[in-house]
Amino acid sequence: MPQTASVENEALSQARRVAEGLGDALRDLVDAIPGQPHKPTSLARRVGMNRVTASKLLNGIGRDDPFEVLQQIPGPESLRSLTDAARHMDVPPGIVEQAARHIDDFAELIRAQFGTRDALNAAISSASESLLKRFHEGSRYDIFKGIRQLRGVEANTWLTSMIFSPAFDDDNAVAVTTIHGALGMRRLRPDVGVYFIFGKPYHAPGDEPDPSQSPVALHEFYENDPAPLVTELSGGKLIHRLTHDELGKQAIVDMLAVSHSPKGSGRYAPPNGSRRGVAIFPDIPVRTMVCDALIHRDIFPGSEPELLVYNTGVRGPANPNDPTRDIDLMEVPESIEVVPDDDERFHLTEVPRYQSMVERVFGRIGHDLSDFRLFRLRMAYPVHGFQFVMAFDAPDQPG
Repeated sequence: MPQTASVENEALSQARRVAEGLGDALRDLVDAIPGQPHKPTSLARRVGMNRVTASKLLNGIGRDDPFEVLQQIPGPESLRSLTDAARHMDVPPGIVEQAARHIDDFAELIRAQFGTRDALNAAISSASESLLKRFHEGSRYDIFKGIRQLRGVEANTWLTSMIFSPAFDDDNAVAVTTIHGALGMRRLRPDVGVYFIFGKPYHAPGDEPDPSQSPVALHEFYENDPAPLVTELSGGKLIHRLTHDELGKQAIVDMLAVSHSPKGSGRYAPPNGSRRGVAIFPDIPVRTMVCDALIHRDIFPGSEPELLVYNTGVRGPANPNDPTRDIDLMEVPESIEVVPDDDERFHLTEVPRYQSMVERVFGRIGHDLSDFRLFRLRMAYPVHGFQFVMAFDAPDQPG
């Protein structure tokens, strides 16, 4: 293992040296090209380069961190087109040739050391928080694009809002109420079935509910038409099937469900683990996931949430109290936000009428919003099939 770490450090040191030399050489070259100050459109026209490529170049050489330069700039072939154009301008030959040598070093670094540009970007991604965030979002976006094509569906937002309140008739239990579903959803393919799976809602013994009906209606707060669905109960889960086959950017629908379990969780820590909280499986490819946990001030006192992201794979959903599942944990740059108790805390760009939804649900469950703390996770392009957990530590049983 130490030998591997040494090789990795040597590779990154080489990448840093190449990045430092290349960044300086490209800055000198761009500064020497007539037409300063350069903007993407004007530079692209002057050197015969695509505007997007010119924008990446200027953005890259404007970075201070060498690895950020390396991640942002165009590839070697695009950079060679820049030196080719500069040779026909009033640019000192020494500046052009210096840039050409460093571009060759860049190409050799990719070919000999890492094999591909993507592998190089992955290797340098942990060098800074901003690099890591861009790397994760870019990689997750690539996954999103592929999965939405295969699944034949996409949505703008996945919302999960889970409310933890004291059970009314059991001091040892926690009532759990959840708003969850997809907003801005549309079908992309007519030949693929679109399904959404949720857990079976709670009901009193002998009072079997209509599985297609949510205990709290939210349709009036939608921005788009309600999704036409057929719902069945199978294996303890609610299976919702999207019934329309309309395609196109106008055929956008919303679908939210509300579930309520009067004794959905334990209030105190059992012997097998203290972690409680929210577990999310975004069921369709989405651009943004918003997860809120509203925790009554008497529940999980003093506990701050921990974000756990599992690659569940063949082992299925993970229990955050099971240490054997730690090998499935994925590092992500996002963190959980503690949302201040003010008038803006339920104002979400992704869910314009969110506050009205929450107030409707709280009116039904009989609690005051001011008695609850709010924690939020917002993530771009969450990986389809991953499990996202917002975990709190439950206290020990008193006495």
